[in-house]
Amino acid sequence: MEIVVDQSNLSHALRLACRALSTRAPLPVLQNVLLAAESGSVTLTATDGEIGLVTTVSADVTRPGRTAAPARLLAEYAAQLPSEPVRLVLDGGRRRLRVTCGRFDASLSTADPDDFPVLPPADQSTALDLDVGQIRRAIERVAFAAARDDSRPILAAVLFELGSPGLTVAAADGFRLARAIISDIVGGERHLLVPARAVMEFGRLLVEAEAARLIATPDGGGLHLVAGATTLFSRLVNGRFPDIDRVIPHEARTRVVVQTASFRQAVRVAGLFGKDGQVRPVVFQARPGGLRLLARGDETGEAEGEIAAIVEGDSQSVALNSRLLIDLLDTVDGSQLELSWTSPQSPVVVREVGREDSPDLWLAMPASSARTGSARSRGRLRCVTATG
Repeated sequence: MEIVVDQSNLSHALRLACRALSTRAPLPVLQNVLLAAESGSVTLTATDGEIGLVTTVSADVTRPGRTAAPARLLAEYAAQLPSEPVRLVLDGGRRRLRVTCGRFDASLSTADPDDFPVLPPADQSTALDLDVGQIRRAIERVAFAAARDDSRPILAAVLFELGSPGLTVAAADGFRLARAIISDIVGGERHLLVPARAVMEFGRLLVEAEAARLIATPDGGGLHLVAGATTLFSRLVNGRFPDIDRVIPHEARTRVVVQTASFRQAVRVAGLFGKDGQVRPVVFQARPGGLRLLARGDETGEAEGEIAAIVEGDSQSVALNSRLLIDLLDTVDGSQLELSWTSPQSPVVVREVGREDSPDLWLAMPASSARTGSARSRGRLRCVTATG
């Protein structure tokens, strides 16, 4: 193999490839990146056994070939090179990859490319074209709500469900739920559970992409998430995501409309004081003309604040975990929010005001029975945890 490639393009491609690596890779060869050079381009592939990333860059190929080189070392080396053409030459006899750029010259040990795992193929008949802006926005508004504990794989995944409403993207960790629907997508029914890590990486790739597609593998056990010239492969999670409609309350006794910016600030401030282990509970008291926030911690002290709000229905309180609530608020781009709930023990539904026709919403379980002070009894979304 002998190629010449632009330093910036090579460095960028290697950075992308390294996102698929894991420090706990089961095989040493998975710490490498597979380089495959053919006429006019070089394709880079990296995988940790669960997810894989494939990206292609233009190159002048004098001699086609393949090799597996240490991914992180090559990426760090390429990033430090000057903005000049980079020449990569494989010495097959010594199994060394010589990398030269200007006055820099290095020789890297390589592995047998035949030992590198082959990613499952894509079934093009299942391809689903997506609008980049819509799917990226849906991922940003949903993926944060997935569980971070891999011991509950269904809850550590993001749902992509295609049906009559369009494409539903949803995630839940037992204490919160997020849902976004892209309504103008049509196709056969599908129920895909994609690990949240892969979905978040896909969202990052979409920042620079002009096209996006989802393509299943022939056996239905994996998914190719295509973002421009880069493809992210992920194995799918077996199981059934909870019935979202059963979780979402359809009635409310209290509705509160607040300015998003002032509400976000008030929650951040109150969250500094409310502390109960890993939970930072804040009590929200809805009363005519305003929303009062109360927080107290045994080691931090106490604080209270109030923001202007439109309150309809009963004047009642609910306690929420401010740490989880802030994650939710960071995904909101609407200027006003509506919070609604039935009782201090029921989930709080959060929607953006002015987008009443939008099916997007968030759900947060109460952190306690909403008594000012103690918040040690934490609620869960019942039908979610039952399947996790």
